[in-house]
Amino acid sequence: MRKRLAGFLIGLLGLTACRSPELWTIGLVAPFEGRDRAIGYDLIFGARLAIREWNARHPEGPWAMLLALDDGGDPERARERARQITAVPGLIAVIGHFRPETTRAAAPVYREAGVLWIAPLLPADRVPAGAMATAVDTSTMVEALMGSLPQASRSRFWMVRDGEEQWFGPEAVAVIRARGWRVVEARWTEADPWGEEPVLFDGRAVHAGEAARRWRQAGWRGLLLGGPGLLHPDLQVLIPGDPGIRVVAETRRVDDPGWVAAYRALSLGTPPGPYAALGYDLVWALLQAHGSPSFRWEGRTGIWEGGGGQLRKVPALWVNVP
Repeated sequence: MRKRLAGFLIGLLGLTACRSPELWTIGLVAPFEGRDRAIGYDLIFGARLAIREWNARHPEGPWAMLLALDDGGDPERARERARQITAVPGLIAVIGHFRPETTRAAAPVYREAGVLWIAPLLPADRVPAGAMATAVDTSTMVEALMGSLPQASRSRFWMVRDGEEQWFGPEAVAVIRARGWRVVEARWTEADPWGEEPVLFDGRAVHAGEAARRWRQAGWRGLLLGGPGLLHPDLQVLIPGDPGIRVVAETRRVDDPGWVAAYRALSLGTPPGPYAALGYDLVWALLQAHGSPSFRWEGRTGIWEGGGGQLRKVPALWVNVP
């Protein structure tokens, strides 16, 4: 009798093991320490919220898990974290690295591993080979920014770079010139806009903030335009409440009370910033894409569609007024 009972229990355990839900792991590599840590912490709680919702809606599986690694915004560490995360069993995709330099540094690792890798925020024409872009190209981004400008005066237009972080390709200047502006290219320490001359700043938010504060004090009244790098909170710290800022990106702040409350329940009360909704949407989109050859889903940054190995979103971008 004991032998039969033991055999029954062993068989029952075997059936239970066979019925364990499949586990899908999504990697998130971003800066969680250093000067760019605000990016990572904004993202991770949005991503965790998506994981929590997915698992609640799929109690029988497949279950999802998030594995987050810190690259510190450093290219060498980004390569090391890419090597670590691509070795994880059950990995279905990686999302990273949210800065141009770290994204380019990690690219060879992901290509060699053959892992599905999403490179968010970067314009599609700046995304390294082997990565999936979710943003539009440089020309489309700059065209959207140009729509913020008054039509009357088209004199000088400043293209300012810091030489440290570059989001846009050379097409940016071509788009501006095609609109009839005379482009002046300069480093951020040397540029000197005046009056209402617009500035497209391609570089770090902290440098944009320092430069714009100096220009404002000298009487400059123009618009400060920028790409995803200017979503960084450093800009608002340096020029708080400035109404003359326009930032183009595939993400935006979300103010839906229910979603914000769910986010804050995970973040210990910290409100979501501009990256949070993108972290949430990308995790949800990847899980649906992994489970179905095609899907359509309304996220927080737009309506996502998957098919043919691509992710698309409408609207493709937002012009943010921080």
